[in-house]
Amino acid sequence: GDAARALALLDQALPSFEQIGMKSDVERALAVKLELQGIDASSIERSIHVVSSAVQQQRPDLASHAAPDGTVTLMFSDMEGFTEMTERLGDLQARDVIHDHNRIVREHVANHEGYEVELQGDGFLLAFGSARRAVQCATAIHRALAQRNARGGAEPIRVRIGLHTGEALRDADKFFGKTVIMAARIAAEANAGEILVSSLLKELTESTGDLRFDAGRQVELKGISGSQRVFAVEWD
Repeated sequence: GDAARALALLDQALPSFEQIGMKSDVERALAVKLELQGIDASSIERSIHVVSSAVQQQRPDLASHAAPDGTVTLMFSDMEGFTEMTERLGDLQARDVIHDHNRIVREHVANHEGYEVELQGDGFLLAFGSARRAVQCATAIHRALAQRNARGGAEPIRVRIGLHTGEALRDADKFFGKTVIMAARIAAEANAGEILVSSLLKELTESTGDLRFDAGRQVELKGISGSQRVFAVEWD
């Protein structure tokens, strides 16, 4: 009956759960925390929030992965229907699918000079010093997965991706608060096979002329005040 006390205890417990690898307890604690904050956990992919929470607690040093102006572009991604797939295929077959997914993501992250910040289950958080390379990486991942799926014979893999750019070096508290949350919420708004970016990231990258975006849509992002305009990257 004491929500404030419960939130304080959860904030103390989460780092310990994460440190010793108690992933199921991390998910349970996050679900309770979201409920206490008035957020419907069923409306947001759990893996994105597990990754987001872990990064906010750990606050990794991203200085070496920042652009000269101190900005870092974050990319969240996760698989569509990962939990249902695991239940349907069983752990062994699902493990083969996730290995395929991880291999493709990591290959293109390396090709685009990205950095793997965190991986939890099927959820990645990646960092880039270049906003343009981050979007190019996202499109390359989708195209590689589409080619894999088109070959048939294997469980199809469809992911959703969200990106946002923030200043990591000037104000770490703000970056690991608002920027990480913003990127996670944008990813949670994306449909399978979609790449969604913030209006800021679109402004930073559209002048190059080699990236195409749709007209955008207004969304309400939980934990972010006011409505936000997000844009889908036209990659296919």
